[in-house]
Amino acid sequence: MGSQLLLQVVGFGIGIILVRDMPKTDYAIYTILMSVQAILTILSNSGIMIGFIKTGGDIWDDSEKLATLIKTGTQLRYYIAFFAFLIAGFYGIYLLIEQNIESFQILIFLVCIILIVIPEIHTAFITNALLLRKEVMKVQLAQLITQSSRLLLLLLVLLIFRNHLTINIVLIITISGIWLSYWFLIKKSTHIIDHKAPFDPKYRRILLHYLKRIWHNELFFAFHGQISIFLIGVFGSTSSLADLGALARLAAVYAILTALINNLIVPRFARAQETAIMKLQYFQLLALLGLSSVSVIFMAYIFPEIFLWILGPKYYHLELELTLVMILGSVNLFISGIVGLNQAKGWIKFRTFWEIPLNILTIILGIRFFDISILSGVLYLSISISAVNLLLSLVNSYWGFSRTSQKNSLS
Repeated sequence: MGSQLLLQVVGFGIGIILVRDMPKTDYAIYTILMSVQAILTILSNSGIMIGFIKTGGDIWDDSEKLATLIKTGTQLRYYIAFFAFLIAGFYGIYLLIEQNIESFQILIFLVCIILIVIPEIHTAFITNALLLRKEVMKVQLAQLITQSSRLLLLLLVLLIFRNHLTINIVLIITISGIWLSYWFLIKKSTHIIDHKAPFDPKYRRILLHYLKRIWHNELFFAFHGQISIFLIGVFGSTSSLADLGALARLAAVYAILTALINNLIVPRFARAQETAIMKLQYFQLLALLGLSSVSVIFMAYIFPEIFLWILGPKYYHLELELTLVMILGSVNLFISGIVGLNQAKGWIKFRTFWEIPLNILTIILGIRFFDISILSGVLYLSISISAVNLLLSLVNSYWGFSRTSQKNSLS
């Protein structure tokens, strides 16, 4: 848990340096590119990782089979990533054109995104394989190398070339950190990597099975998660796009709680069998999230200057937007926690059918009632969408507890 906290602190530090020292126009472009990367990563995953973890959980102690599974998954994901890049690339090109970026520069940006994502396609399987084998320290060291090298390079650039932290320099630093981590992870994973391992058709069928089951959900939510950036990028200004990206950095205050939930609370809930204990843990989580959210929102509303000082003078005018971002972060924190508990018990009855249509309906109504050409309007829309998802998550929990109680009474 300590290493996770260190990673969050270093990542937050990197984000604040970028916000404060990059020109707003460059930071707006950086926000778009990170949005493209997020979409590309989600689409290239598209259920394959679920199949990998499920299969890897059965063969984790067999190095030869695990190497074959890694080889099969990596090759398959490269093919999927090609088509995912066509979709994410079109999205990125459209937003960059809206920001009046020249064609050659757009091409350079897309090449940089490819260089960022290529190592992740391979290391994603290696990372999960190491976690299945309980070799957690290697994974955390690789993540720490990525973040610490980025931080050191950023500080070095600022020390030598003050006020020259451009988008091109940031991308070079990001690519360098990711590839350095990639080489470290490859070197530390020779016992589960075999370049001569065969491509197994059986594993391929398993991975494709999960891909076919949820690819449409992944496609929708890849873009759904970037709806705020897309709307501001199309209907708003470059300055507003930078404002949104900067404020999102402050919402990282919830990342520590998210890590606590995923690493401690969700596994404990998954092990619980008695309904009374499950309910106690569930409501304890709600109380923790409620207390934390109210505290953060209250601080942001009463003392916005403290939060905005972190971002720098370019963002001092965002008092209302700061409060809205913290509200949005709080709602999403609730969703993350409740969905984590629901998934631990398989309580997803209403999600698979209702989530997409309810989100589409909310987006349509939100665009009708909110001014999406300004940042506050887009944030109101995002809060509305998240509120609907929170309600759906609570309904899933209610159904899950009811079902569990019935099973316990029958037994």
